[in-house]
Amino acid sequence: MNKPSYLFILNPNSGTSIGKHVGEVQKTIELFAQKNGAEAQILFTEERAHATTLVKENLGLQPWKAIVAVGGDGTVNEIAQPLVDTDQPIGIIPLGSGNGLARHLGIPLTLEASLKRLFEGKIITIDSAQINDIPFFCTAGMGFDAYVGHLFSQQNQRGLATYINVSFQSYWRYKPQSFKLNGVETNAFSLSFANAGQFGNNAWVAPQASLQDGLLDLCVIKPFPKWYGTSLAYQLFTKQMKASRYIDYQHMTEAVIETQAPPMIHYDGEPFQLDTTRIEVKIKPQSLRVIV
Repeated sequence: MNKPSYLFILNPNSGTSIGKHVGEVQKTIELFAQKNGAEAQILFTEERAHATTLVKENLGLQPWKAIVAVGGDGTVNEIAQPLVDTDQPIGIIPLGSGNGLARHLGIPLTLEASLKRLFEGKIITIDSAQINDIPFFCTAGMGFDAYVGHLFSQQNQRGLATYINVSFQSYWRYKPQSFKLNGVETNAFSLSFANAGQFGNNAWVAPQASLQDGLLDLCVIKPFPKWYGTSLAYQLFTKQMKASRYIDYQHMTEAVIETQAPPMIHYDGEPFQLDTTRIEVKIKPQSLRVIV
C-alpha cells in the first residue's frame, strides 16, 4: 500500500526566524511525516511568486494528500492561487509574521502543533475572493492599511514590533483619500474587504466575518480625529470593532471602487501598486479546500 504523500513548500524568508532555522524545520517535518506513515517532499521558494510556479509544476505529478504552505499569509496566498476551484486541499504551517488565515481557522501557531493538526485534521471548503482578478483568502484593501503594508515590506526586520512601529509613524502623516464606492463618493481612512476576520497578529478588522458564508465584509473607516486612533487600535486588537460614527460595515458579494489615481492596494498583506483607477472586488464561494 502506498504511503500518503504531502508536498511542503517552505518560504525561508517568512516570519522573523524561519530563515535561520530551515534545517530544523525540515527535520521536524520529515519526522512528523514518518511518525504518521506519510511521505514528505519539501521544496523551497527562492523569490516572490515562486511558490505558485512550484505548485503548478507539481500539482499533477501525483495525488498529494495536501500541498502545504510553510510560511505566512503571502506564502499561503501564492500556494492557494492555483488550487482555487480544484479538489486539491491546502495545508497551513503558519510560520509567518501575521498568520491571519491560520489564526481565523484556529490552526495552532507552533511548528509541532500545526504539523499534528495537518496529519490529524479534517478538510473544510472555504470562500476565496478576488481584487482585480488577484486572488485573496484573508483580507484585501486600500488606504492606510495598504500604505503601511507597502512601508512594512521595505523593512529589514519582520514581526509585530516592526509592524506597530511602521504603523505608528505612518499614522501621523497619512491623509484620508477619496474613493467612489459603487458609485457613491466616499472619503475614507481605509477600505478593507474581509473574507477572514483579521489582517493577522489578531488585528480583527471584521470580527463577524465568516469564511463560509459566500459574503465579503466591507469595513469603511471614515476620517476621524487623531485622538480616536488609540480607541480604534484597542478595538482592533481586542476583537471589538463594530459599526459606529467612524466605522461602517456592509456585506457584499462584489464591489466597484473608482479612485482619482491608481491606488496602492494590499492582498493578504502583500502590497501592490495598481495601474488602473477601477478596482473590482468579488467573492468566490466554496472555492478552496483547507485542512483545519
